[in-house]
Amino acid sequence: MKRPGPCKRTALTLLVLCAWPSHAAEDPFKGAGNVVAPIATLPWRKQAPDLPQRITDLWGNRERDGGFGELVELPPGFKSPLHAHSGDFHGVLIKGAWVHEDANGHGVPLEPGSYVRQAGGEMHVDRCVSKEPCLLFLFQYSRADVILPARK
Repeated sequence: MKRPGPCKRTALTLLVLCAWPSHAAEDPFKGAGNVVAPIATLPWRKQAPDLPQRITDLWGNRERDGGFGELVELPPGFKSPLHAHSGDFHGVLIKGAWVHEDANGHGVPLEPGSYVRQAGGEMHVDRCVSKEPCLLFLFQYSRADVILPARK
């Protein structure tokens, strides 16, 4: 089965985690040796100017293959559109209640400490269902991208 091509729609449709690579920074701690970085000292930024989620880079560069790690903050009530990523991603919920649904809408609320491995190319939806923001640790071996379902 041929996978749909990368998304080229407007930023408004890209309300997903790990979705907007245009503002990625270089590895903030590269060459630093040991790193101890309290969360209050991490440089947070919006994933894109018109998207509600915020990210902070931990290592790597989300624009390039080779892998990256980041923290992602989703506001309460956040819901992404149905989407996929080229590569697998791994996520651990740190704070809040997160629902990671498959393409059929099946998912359960996850509590902090829960782990998700999302296979590349598989459609899914992410939601923050808590009254507080959801904080996730995400890791990918490949660059961040978004694939939306093919138009019918």
